[in-house]
Amino acid sequence: MRYSLSQLSDYQHVTSNSLKINQLQTIHFMLKFTTVSAAKKLTGLSYLGSVASSSKIAKGLSYNEMTYILYLAPADSSGYEVCPLRTKECTEACLNESGHNRIDVKKNNINKARIKKTKLFFEERQFFMSWLVAEIASAKRKAESEGFRFSVRLNGTSDIDPTLFRLDGKVILDIFSETIFYDYTKVQKRFRLLDKYSNYDLTYSFSGYNMPQSADLLTDGKGRVAFVFEGKVLPTSFMGFKVIDGDKYDMRYLDEQGVIVGLRFKHVRNRIDTSKNKFIIAKDNPFSVYGEKVKETKKVSV
Repeated sequence: MRYSLSQLSDYQHVTSNSLKINQLQTIHFMLKFTTVSAAKKLTGLSYLGSVASSSKIAKGLSYNEMTYILYLAPADSSGYEVCPLRTKECTEACLNESGHNRIDVKKNNINKARIKKTKLFFEERQFFMSWLVAEIASAKRKAESEGFRFSVRLNGTSDIDPTLFRLDGKVILDIFSETIFYDYTKVQKRFRLLDKYSNYDLTYSFSGYNMPQSADLLTDGKGRVAFVFEGKVLPTSFMGFKVIDGDKYDMRYLDEQGVIVGLRFKHVRNRIDTSKNKFIIAKDNPFSVYGEKVKETKKVSV
C-alpha cells in the first residue's frame, strides 16, 4: 500500500508540473524509514508511542516500571477496524476520548494524530514498524539506564493481534523476546498466543455480552477479566469473584489470575446513560458486594 502525498504534513507545495496539493490524490510513493527524526519531519507526528503518556501509565513509575504504550484510533474511526469484537456500548464509552482527549474538542489534535498513526500502520507497515521498533528500543535503553523495569502495551486504544506487528517477517514479540508485552482483549482465541510467547500477557475484557466466556476464564484461575464499574468505589467482589483495583497501575501481568480487574468508569466526551449501557456495571447491580473481604472466588452460573 502507498501513502498519499496530500496526507503528509511536510509537503506544502510541489513544483513539478505546477500541481496543487489537491490534485495529488492519485500520486503516491512508498515511505522509507531512515531515522526517527526524519520520520517525525516527514509525517508531522511527534511520536508513535511513548512512556508515561497517560496518568494511569505514569503510575507504573512508582512501581519501578516504565511502560511504552501505543495509542491508535479506536474502532473504525480511521477507516480501518482495529477493535474486531467491539460492541455499540463499549464503543460509546471508549477511553479514547477520556483524559486530555476529553477536552481536546476544538482542535481535535489527539484524534487526528491517532488516525494518522493508524493509517500508517495499515498503509505503510514497513515504515511504521521500523519506527516503532526504534522507539521501543530507545525507551527500553532509557528504562534500563535509569534502573526501571520495562514493558510494552501495543493496544492502548485498539485490539490488534500482536502477530500483525512484524518487521521483515519477524513478530515484535520475538524481536523483543526478553521484554514483557501485555494487552487487554475481547478476542478469546488470542489467548492461544500465551502458549507460544512467554513474554506476552493478556487480560480478557468484559463487553456486556460475553459473561459466559468471562466466567469461564475466571473459574479455577484460568485468567483475569477487566470489568468497568460505575462510581468511585469498586466492589470487593462481583458474581462471587474477587475484584482488584485495576486503576492503581496498568501492568496487568503483575496481577493474580482468577480475579476481576475493576476499572472505574471514566467520563468521556459523550454523555452516557450508564443505566442503559451493558458494558458498564451499575452501582446497584445485585451481584456486586461492597466492603467485604473476599477470601476465595466462587463459580457463578450464568
